[in-house]
Amino acid sequence: MSNEKYEKAPSLRLSPSSRMPDPLSNPFASAQNEVNYITEISLKKIFSPTGPMSCLPGYESRPQQLEMAQAVQALLRSGNERSLAVEAPTGVGKTFAVLVPTLLEARRREMRVLFLTAGIALQEQVTDKDLPRIRELLGLDFEFGLLKGRSHYVCLRKAHGLSSSAGPSLFDAAGGYGGASLPLWLARTETGDLTELGLPQSHPLLADVTAGARSCIGTSCPFRERCFVIRAYRRAQDWDLTVANYNLYFSHILEGSGAFPVKYDWLVCDEAHRLPEAARSASALQVGVEGGMALFGARTIQNFAGLLRSESVEISDMLEHAEKARSELRGLFDVLPSRIPGDGGFPAPDGELLRRGQAVAGELDLLLRTLRAFEDRFMAGDFAASDRAALARGAELMNWADGVRDFKRALLWCLSVEKFPAWAYWADAGNLMSKPVDSSEIVRGVLEREQPDKVILTSATLTLSGKFDFWSRESGIAPDRSLAVASPFDLAHQMEILVLDIGLRVGEPGYDDRMCRVMERLCDENGGRTLVLLSSLRLLKAFAGTMRARKRDYTVLVQKDMPQRQLLRRFLEDETSILIGSVSFREGVDIPGEGLTQVIIDRIPFPHPNDPLVRARDVLEEGKGFVRVTLPMARLFLRQAIGRLIRSSSDQGRVVLLDGRVLSRKNWGILSSLPPCRCRRLSVEGL
Repeated sequence: MSNEKYEKAPSLRLSPSSRMPDPLSNPFASAQNEVNYITEISLKKIFSPTGPMSCLPGYESRPQQLEMAQAVQALLRSGNERSLAVEAPTGVGKTFAVLVPTLLEARRREMRVLFLTAGIALQEQVTDKDLPRIRELLGLDFEFGLLKGRSHYVCLRKAHGLSSSAGPSLFDAAGGYGGASLPLWLARTETGDLTELGLPQSHPLLADVTAGARSCIGTSCPFRERCFVIRAYRRAQDWDLTVANYNLYFSHILEGSGAFPVKYDWLVCDEAHRLPEAARSASALQVGVEGGMALFGARTIQNFAGLLRSESVEISDMLEHAEKARSELRGLFDVLPSRIPGDGGFPAPDGELLRRGQAVAGELDLLLRTLRAFEDRFMAGDFAASDRAALARGAELMNWADGVRDFKRALLWCLSVEKFPAWAYWADAGNLMSKPVDSSEIVRGVLEREQPDKVILTSATLTLSGKFDFWSRESGIAPDRSLAVASPFDLAHQMEILVLDIGLRVGEPGYDDRMCRVMERLCDENGGRTLVLLSSLRLLKAFAGTMRARKRDYTVLVQKDMPQRQLLRRFLEDETSILIGSVSFREGVDIPGEGLTQVIIDRIPFPHPNDPLVRARDVLEEGKGFVRVTLPMARLFLRQAIGRLIRSSSDQGRVVLLDGRVLSRKNWGILSSLPPCRCRRLSVEGL
């Protein structure tokens, strides 16, 4: 995103009407209703059994939803309170409970709203279904849209250059937009959103044409006036409500220009339990041997040969220093496995590794020194002012130099291990990585920098034993007001929890085989209709193989068979199917009715005890990391997973936990954090 500043667009106003139709007698009231009239309708009427919301498919009037909506409205009307945290269990309808009062108040007071959630799938649910329904049912006129990161858009400069060099055959083979080639799609598309092509994420074409911050050359780009990224962000300036995800939000503020590029007054954080991890991921650093080899490889430098020679830059010196840097980098990663523990984490600096890293950095400094005179001229605006192509090439070279500097800084950071245990450091598969262990200060700092007038934070899992203390500590947010609403369902009669101890620990011989046999029998006895949530990809692969080894009376769907949204749609449409997934399916699975009557969970969702983040957090917590962090987090994760089962007042089903520690380790308090329902122990004998 460029540093362009955009003026705040005025909110759209509804034209007054001489006669006000009653939106309660006509749920699909015209958008021409007077805005002040519609905002005066009480939330109690809106969420009543005969109110506008009653036109939603499967709508049930729930006191908990109204209670939550009224709390949101009270915050927005408060003169001295800025933040509200609400825990709303599955089935409350928290999205509508937040959006309805927020939009009504925003229209009345001409405020702009930023709605953040965890991922693209949840964003699309809000923009494709929830917001259009609210606009129609309440007769409100407001503009909204989904804002994605750069990587979701095509870069016209890249696409043009690739087309010129590779010819049309590459695009003909890769076409996915109604069978059209990429050039034809570029001529048709209005958004430049690469998802329109229908290509898998791993397709090599996407990497070649994706817009990215590092490859953007800003005002030097000959396609700037047609840039899809700029156009998307310009459109967003006119929206009353912008939908985005946490990754985009934190990336802009922590890595970009220091502020979110779309102005807003109120911030709504859906799935707010994800805030700490989102901030942690946005702050993470990673450097790898393959990335370094490509970044300052001879081929990359030769791409700038013509420009460098025209500017009297000694390309031979650059190539020499680049080769020495690559050699030192290879040497560093060659000795890395023998210098760190088997789990990949290292809590203290290693003198040999740091020496080798400094040698890489030294050669990169010499490499960049050859460009100093050129950079000074370019930054002063004295370079090729009349040559647009040379100006664009120069901007690319400056981006490349910035990339080399970032690589050097990240490499030295990861090897210095200066911030342990506040930061974790580890190596994995040819990469050095570092992440903040406690991100509470990061989250708090971002919100203090942005300073929204109001902040609303919601999730199905924010409390433990009815208190927000743990989430507040992890997120760094102490809300002015908090509310935990009860479940709208009679869980004691709608579900039961079965605990089965298979008699083997994770990693013991025969564990995977026995788990697969037990889960197979459970799925067969239930006639499919099951969501299986597994904590390891190894077990996931093994169980998928077991279930597909013979023909069954139900369909077996497996994570990564297809994009997640498509996979969930298949699971919803095929009522007897089973879906085998990992922890990523603990959220976002909404299958009411007979299509999901059983959830199988392989174990309490503890991370591996040797995980570098877990070990660093334990040091940070003075040896009490399990009790203070790991166990509370596992209890929250388990509640999220169990929440997939009951989605309506008519649902019935069971959760099967294949971990005997749920009952045997009473001091962990696992059962006390689960929904109040019948719990039984099953025997594994005979399986």
